[in-house]
Amino acid sequence: MENIQFESENSQSEVNILDQIFRYLRYWYWFLISMLVCFFVVKNYLSHTIAIYESKANIKIIDDSKNSFVLPSAGITSFSKTKVNLDNQIEVLKSNRLLEQVVKNLSLNTQYFNVGYLNNIEIYKNRPFNIDWLSTSLDMDTKSFSLEIEIVKNGYKITSFNGTEINKVFPFNSVQSLKGIPFNLQLQIGTNVNALIERKYLISHSSIKSTVIGLSNSLKIVNNNENSDILTISLSSSNKDRSEAILNEIIKQYDIDGLNDRRLVSEKTIEFVNNRFKSLERELDSIETNKANYKSNNELTFIESDAASATTGKSIANTDVFQTETQIALSKILEQTVKADKKLNLLPTNIGVSNGNVNGLLSDFNLVVLERDRILVSAGENNPRVTFFNSKLQELQKNILESIKAYQRELEVSLSQNNSAKRTSTNKFRAIPNNEKILNSIERQRNIKESLYILLLQKREEAAVNLAITSSSIKVVDYALTDANPIAPRKSSYYMGALLIGLLIPFLILYISYLLDDKIHTKDDILKYIKNRVILSEIPHIDSDIRVTSSNDRSLLGESFRILRTNLMYIFPLQKEKTAQTIMVTSTIKGEGKTFTALNLAISFSIMNKKVLLIGADVRNPQLHNYLTVKKNELGLQDYLHNIDVDWHKVIKQSLLNDNLDIILSGIIPPNPAELLSNGRLDKLITEAKNEYDYIILDTAPTLLVTDTLIISQLVDTTLYVVRADYTPKKILEFSVNLSEKGKLKNMAYVINNVGSNYKGYGYSYGYNYKYNYAYGYGYGYDNEDGKKPSFLKRIFSIFKK
Repeated sequence: MENIQFESENSQSEVNILDQIFRYLRYWYWFLISMLVCFFVVKNYLSHTIAIYESKANIKIIDDSKNSFVLPSAGITSFSKTKVNLDNQIEVLKSNRLLEQVVKNLSLNTQYFNVGYLNNIEIYKNRPFNIDWLSTSLDMDTKSFSLEIEIVKNGYKITSFNGTEINKVFPFNSVQSLKGIPFNLQLQIGTNVNALIERKYLISHSSIKSTVIGLSNSLKIVNNNENSDILTISLSSSNKDRSEAILNEIIKQYDIDGLNDRRLVSEKTIEFVNNRFKSLERELDSIETNKANYKSNNELTFIESDAASATTGKSIANTDVFQTETQIALSKILEQTVKADKKLNLLPTNIGVSNGNVNGLLSDFNLVVLERDRILVSAGENNPRVTFFNSKLQELQKNILESIKAYQRELEVSLSQNNSAKRTSTNKFRAIPNNEKILNSIERQRNIKESLYILLLQKREEAAVNLAITSSSIKVVDYALTDANPIAPRKSSYYMGALLIGLLIPFLILYISYLLDDKIHTKDDILKYIKNRVILSEIPHIDSDIRVTSSNDRSLLGESFRILRTNLMYIFPLQKEKTAQTIMVTSTIKGEGKTFTALNLAISFSIMNKKVLLIGADVRNPQLHNYLTVKKNELGLQDYLHNIDVDWHKVIKQSLLNDNLDIILSGIIPPNPAELLSNGRLDKLITEAKNEYDYIILDTAPTLLVTDTLIISQLVDTTLYVVRADYTPKKILEFSVNLSEKGKLKNMAYVINNVGSNYKGYGYSYGYNYKYNYAYGYGYGYDNEDGKKPSFLKRIFSIFKK
């Protein structure tokens, strides 16, 4: 049947994601409002926030290592690949020395701001004036101060200096002094002073060191590709013109620094070569002098001709010695021959003796011998003529021997001279290799010095050319350019964050409220605690003031009680005799709608032409009379229970809602309700009424607060346990389950009241006074409180108070 629910504990524990989503989507308007508020808050913030822009410049580092001065290495060829060390170049670009020059050239330690309501906006390019610090002291580079000026009609007024009020007026373009600092504030050409009146400006002066450090920290230099020599220089600032000027000046100073370094190398090279020239000239002169002296001392001209001359001289000397020794030998033979010739015969001639005197005497001797021998042919030995010729021959023989002796002496002298000449020629010949070695060594030194001299001369010319046409070590790929879109604050990120926060705030509030919420809201909340108990029906929240059903009622209220009525018939116990079914309607605490449920259920049964008796058994704080627009003190159940003379039929009040419905009100609130309910008269009333009615419905007190209901529960057949959505705490449902398990409540089934109210009340209340807390500290008393639910903040406060 509809709305009868039996759920297992496993199915109850499952989380329905869609339910959780729709649980939050019910408050879509809060999410929308929160997102709109966050959006406009962020929009207002962004409109008053100074945007930060990023300026970038790209430069290519040129490898000029091939132009450096390298001495020649003989026979060694280098195949190493030159590579620029970009890390070193990055450090040079970020060096304090280079950045300090940039700061000084652009006067970056002096900043100008347009004073605004919320922010001071820096002005750089189009500032209306310029300030010149006239102090020549080095202390000016270490000072940090600020002054605020206001443009007035006759000049400018310094309103404050380092936060101290001054309020002095000075004319433009005049030298002034403030706190010992001379300065001159000059208007830029074309500035309209009248348009600037009452405008305020802030001039900030920082020390060179702090400005350099700040610039170095904000400067970013990266190599986007490890295979590339291109560096990207970026700077983030609120002023585009200032950032671009700084980047371009950094590139300029870096280029100048590189040019100066390379020019310095060329100048040092030229200076070194010039000094080396002087030394080489002295060394070359010394080598030439040593060569000339050595040749002079050793009688050398050219080593080749000297070698040929020595060879020829040695040959001639050997020949002369040989010839002289031959003549000596021939002369000795001739001498022996002459001495051995006793008979004065013919002597040998033309034997090789080179002396003309000896050869002439031999010829004369042989002629005389021939003349003598011719005479001897005709005359005897004693012939005078023969004797004459013999005497003459003896004299010639003597002269020949003397001539030979003289010739031998002459040959000995010649032999001695020839041997001396031979020794001299031999020594010269033997000295040729050593002379050649020494001269080659001298020549080699001279060639080396000459080569070095020529090389240095060439390098000096190259250095002079390089000095005259020194090229840049960088190529500017892109000068400084600023992106039109700011890098901070990024509006898209802020707006996205605003929307997310706009979603998150209500979500967190709802999540925390759900987390702290201990009320039941839906059927699933109840099923988690009632352990397979029966849920007969769900009564919806009714916004209408009509809270009582009637005949032919086609509203949600009437339909819901018809469903309850129908489902209730399925759980009624079987009866041996046809008597009325007794139904007790109760709840855990006040305000859950048990009186509302009991009255409408009774009406629903009476519409079926069933006799129904509705008893207001909540004698402590009755609410039934509020629905019937009757007085609270009218005769009722209390009067019957208290006075044995009162018949229960006398306290019945005929309902105007339906002719088949009789109602017994609670009556005057007694001081001892538990005792009255236990005196047996209620049992008698129900027993007698069963024979007269088809259904008896009892509206009883809450079970958690008093014991009245447990007394009555033994007299009924079925118990309807009412829980109110968005009102009944979840944990006290366990109390009703325990009562059912222990048999204190018979045939118990649940009815969920006020389903779909979304924390809205019914517009009615129960008069019990209770105090809500997690210790179930519910009070019960005799008062006229309207039973309104405490606010959410009060409940949270009560939780933390515990």
